[in-house]
Formats: sequence, C-alpha cells, structure tokens
Amino acid sequence: MSTPGVQLNSTSAEPLYRQLEAVLKNEINSGSRPPGSRLPTENELVQLYHVSRVTVRKALDELSQQGYLERRSGKGTFVAEKRLQRGLSGVIRFSEVCRRMGCEPGGRTVRLSLEIASKKDAEQLQLPENSQIVILERVRSADGEPVVIETSKFPEDFSFLLGEDLNDISLYELLQRKRCIVFTKSTKILDLVYATPQEAFFLNVAKGHPLIRIESVVEDASGHCRTLSKQLCNGDKFKLMV
Repeated sequence: MSTPGVQLNSTSAEPLYRQLEAVLKNEINSGSRPPGSRLPTENELVQLYHVSRVTVRKALDELSQQGYLERRSGKGTFVAEKRLQRGLSGVIRFSEVCRRMGCEPGGRTVRLSLEIASKKDAEQLQLPENSQIVILERVRSADGEPVVIETSKFPEDFSFLLGEDLNDISLYELLQRKRCIVFTKSTKILDLVYATPQEAFFLNVAKGHPLIRIESVVEDASGHCRTLSKQLCNGDKFKLMV
C-alpha cells in the first residue's frame, strides 16, 4: 500500500488529478496494489493524498477508462485484472502483445502434425485438393497463465517446423530468422464462442466460458505465402482495440 501522507505538488503545472493518477498507476504497476485489491474510499484518498474529492474522482475516472480500475456497485473500487490489449489491424505477434504489457510470453505445443487439408483449408491456402498441411496448436501464456489457444496451418513447404522445438518461442520470429518469411497482411473474422471441455482444460476456465475467436488469413507482402490462424482468447484476459 502507499505511504500515508503522500504530498502531491500543488505548484506544478501538471494538474493534481494527473499527479494522483500517475501515483496510483505506479502503485498498481509495481504490485503494491495487486489485481483484485480494493482501493480506499474517496474520503480516505482525499485524506491520504491531501486533495479535493473532485480531484480524486477525476483520477479514478481516468484510471477506470484506461482499464486499471473497476467500480463495483455498492462494494467500492478495485484494481482490475490485467488484460492484454491487442489491435485488430495488421499482423500482431502474441509475444509482442505480452511484452508491451510487461508480461512474459510463453507457449506449450499440444499438437504438431502433417495432415490432409480440409476442402475449406485448401481453398483458403490456395492449394490443390487433398494437399498436406502442417497443423500447429499451442496454448499461449502470459506470466505463466494460459490465455490463448492458437492453431496455425501452413502449406507442406513448412514441414521443417515438424523438427523444431516450438515451445516458448515466437513462431513468426522463427520464420523470419530461419526462412526470411515476414507476414504483413491479415484478414480477420471475430465472433464469440463458448469453451468446450478440452478448451476449458487448456485455459483453466469452466466449460462454457466465453471465448473470443479470431480467425485470420495471413499473407506476406506479395500475397504468395499464406497461413491460417485461429485464436481462442479468454475473454476475461483480453481487450481488443479497433
């Protein structure tokens, strides 16, 4: 918790509510106010930081809008659980999303195989019917907590992946490093689904828990190299930005 009697600088050009916002944000980011912990009441914050109630409310409003706090009717204000923020345009690496949020990315391979493509997959990958494709399924984690089930499908040219250790690495970084392949374009479809028993097991949630499904067709700049991606994201852990 914060030190009693913290003094904000009333002579600074920066508004007091911004100073208070920065102090509280630092306490949250440093872990001194952990996710799920209850903040002092508005009156207690007024006394603690020697500011007006208007200043306190404005700072709390800003932090709530940014996703740091959540108000619960009749219960108070609480530090929100950390959510990974990712945009929907372009190609965003999971590892990059985690690092931006100060989390350690991880991944566990649960399936890696060479199989006959379904008719739909062959069409999307622009392959002849009955072509073989590489299917990679991983459970992605942030700070050790599973948050995404990620399935990637590649043409048979990518069968070299079958000999790679794909745990705890960025797949796209590996492809860029070993094959100079850079995916730059992505077409996405989003919808809401509910966790099957197996998906619930992988993500450590209850069966039927809401998941954000993101299906993507990903291409390099020339459009010649394609992969399919499906991500099942724990809706409690992700914030999507349009």
